[in-house]
Amino acid sequence: MFEECAVTTTWVLVADGAKARLFEMAARDGQWVEIDCLVNPEGRTRGRDLTTERRPMVDESRTPLRHALEPHTPPREKSAERFVRALREVLEQGRAHGRYERLVLVAPSHFLGLLRSGLGDPLCEYVTAEIRRDLTALPAVEVRARLPGRLFREPHAGHEIQ
Repeated sequence: MFEECAVTTTWVLVADGAKARLFEMAARDGQWVEIDCLVNPEGRTRGRDLTTERRPMVDESRTPLRHALEPHTPPREKSAERFVRALREVLEQGRAHGRYERLVLVAPSHFLGLLRSGLGDPLCEYVTAEIRRDLTALPAVEVRARLPGRLFREPHAGHEIQ
């Protein structure tokens, strides 16, 4: 007697601070499909162009000099954090509707860290692998070719792959 295997669907999020591509792959037929592409228009903007506000000024107590205060979080970082929140919403909707059983994150190191901290516990439970690479500009076929095949064959428990 053979047990019928449930089809495991894997979502692969390939992202950087400016663009995110979401792929889906079903274990049964291995079909690789790009299901969404999200763009952060501020992601490629220079940091100083992200804000039109003047920085707050501080008066020196003993001199007539004034200095601009540096923001605690740079504008580019704030933009990336907003983008992570938008990505979290998309991934959460997919999770809530049972669209995937496994999630793979592919991003440059810094953005991968933002993703990891911004996704939250329910989504992090679905993450089976994290790959530190920037593959956002590659064609879909090339993205798939650069990912380890074992990601799509067997369940993993939170491995980080270089």
